[in-house]
Amino acid sequence: MKKSIPTIMAAMLALSSASAIPLSAAETDYLLHSTFEEGTEKWSGRGSASVKTVSGISRSGEYSLYTSGRESSWNGATVGLGSDFRAGQDYAFSAYVMTDAEDSVNFYLTLQYSDGGTAKYPKIAEISAKKGEWAHLENSSFTIPDGASDIQLYIETEDSKCSFYVDEVAAALSGTTFDEPPAPVKMNKGDINYDGRIDCFDIVLARKGLIEEFTDKKTLKAADADSNGIYELADAVLIMQFVAGKIDEFPVVEPVVVPGQQKYTCEELTEKIQNELVNNEPSSSHQEKGGVKYGTIRKETYFSKKAGKNKPYNILLPADYDESKQYPVLYVLHGFFENEDRMITRGNGVMYTRQIVGNAIASGEAKDMIVVCPFIFTSPTMNDATGFADAGSVQGYNNFVDDIVDSLMPHIEEKYSVATGRDNTAVTGFSMGGMESLMIGMKYGSKFGYVGAICPAPGGSGAFKWNDPSEQPYLLMITGGTQDDVVGLTTPEGYHNNFNKNGVPHVWHVVQNGHHGDDSIHSHLYCFVRGVFQATE
Repeated sequence: MKKSIPTIMAAMLALSSASAIPLSAAETDYLLHSTFEEGTEKWSGRGSASVKTVSGISRSGEYSLYTSGRESSWNGATVGLGSDFRAGQDYAFSAYVMTDAEDSVNFYLTLQYSDGGTAKYPKIAEISAKKGEWAHLENSSFTIPDGASDIQLYIETEDSKCSFYVDEVAAALSGTTFDEPPAPVKMNKGDINYDGRIDCFDIVLARKGLIEEFTDKKTLKAADADSNGIYELADAVLIMQFVAGKIDEFPVVEPVVVPGQQKYTCEELTEKIQNELVNNEPSSSHQEKGGVKYGTIRKETYFSKKAGKNKPYNILLPADYDESKQYPVLYVLHGFFENEDRMITRGNGVMYTRQIVGNAIASGEAKDMIVVCPFIFTSPTMNDATGFADAGSVQGYNNFVDDIVDSLMPHIEEKYSVATGRDNTAVTGFSMGGMESLMIGMKYGSKFGYVGAICPAPGGSGAFKWNDPSEQPYLLMITGGTQDDVVGLTTPEGYHNNFNKNGVPHVWHVVQNGHHGDDSIHSHLYCFVRGVFQATE
């Protein structure tokens, strides 16, 4: 006979006073301590490499950072060292690495810094790692050279291109003794406090989770005893039954899918894309592969009410475009003095938008989509911009914030087989187009569920938040390049900081050695198309 909810709750409440819940250990005084228990922790891929957190393989805790997609030995995992690290000062460094791909691999812990505009790469530590064993990169006293700026820490190999794991990266002032990392923790269903046992303490936490809800994803994952993707009363009952000896294993049931339910919340999708960022997209993403069909580019025009005339756009229709289907739409905007060709056919060199999108769709990492690249300059009196300081030129670009909604989107929706609504509509852009895409996203949050910006130009203004939670983007992504000599890294970082101050979840994507051009654009598009249209079933 099933017990009633009040009976179960009473039993759990009776156990709640059994004992105090153990507290976690205090934080150390390390200047850097990356455990990857809360995500990638600002680490990103270097070169073609991508990074993401994985569970089940770790030097300590449950998670480590997995680095893959390396096309050269210098491709690896990197993190910027902030203002706590100063030129001329001595520091101690420590990191653990492991690979299961080759018998023995030489790893380097390397510093990158700029010295008068020249990049330099001194080695901090090196180690030979045996297959399947954690190796310790360490140096108790390393001096950051005088005059160093733009300082980064990264992990690479001597000549191997293998994938590898990183964990427990630490740095502190020279003379600091690093604690031995605790043993790895295996996540067991029902072990909510991660102490290696399922007991009355976990029942207490299970009860709390029903009353207060779990906010920590790691805890939520452990509490979800039946692995159906949600935590509910049934999970708490299973944990009680396990502790009472009535069951000796937890069942696995099908994930709960509610019609219209989001596949990822904003926070989950943001974390997913942040964890999967690449510094440079793999060169294979530019190639047209045998057996893969790629989309068709057409040049068309639409009538702009704001300009009072026809304006051109390029449209990339997916392979085997079928008017009986409805496709989500990604709008991609160009920069100052550019046109509708810039983001899809002609950049500083060859634009690989068609190939990047086509390969992502073919691999199942992106959904079938229509990509629209319009000429965004919108003026009733001017045909194109004449100067950065010209008020009419600036206004011509700003007019597109409304023109995309008033004229372009209705045209696309009428002419092509389009899935409408914010769940199916995305916008991103480069430079002036990046700034405009942010303005479009903030003004028309009810129409755009995905918003991006690549090396966005200065001049954007607004609240940098969405007062209506239903209008906040499922995915907001800002990309900047460290070698951008037009807007610098500081301009996109300013937008990033504005959203940070308002607690708006977003992906901050720094392309190391990225310029104000094709390399930053390609890297952004490679990552962005893997996130758009992923928030709903």
